[in-house]
Amino acid sequence: MIKASNQGAVLVLDVAGPLNQEEADRLRGQIDSLPRVGRPQVVIDLAEVPLIDSAGCEALLDAREAVTADGGGVHLAGVSPLCHDILEATGVLRYFSVFDGEKQAVAQFAR
Repeated sequence: MIKASNQGAVLVLDVAGPLNQEEADRLRGQIDSLPRVGRPQVVIDLAEVPLIDSAGCEALLDAREAVTADGGGVHLAGVSPLCHDILEATGVLRYFSVFDGEKQAVAQFAR
């Protein structure tokens, strides 16, 4: 399940459950629905994600590519140790700034 909310100009996507094919499609849908005005700022909160599979890794990279193509940015927050290891082993992690929590990730956009 993905819950979307806004904190100021930042879209926060809270992902709950494994980031697998089904959730990857939902994540892409959320990113595709972003207005194409201005520089989108997105935080993907993975605090409730126990596992990320290859479809999830690909969806994170697709989200980053779509948002950065519009001049925006994507941060990850709340990445568990296992998910961190998965993202690091697959090389996905090098494309993201990762923060302990959602608030820190959102605040980084204000700088």
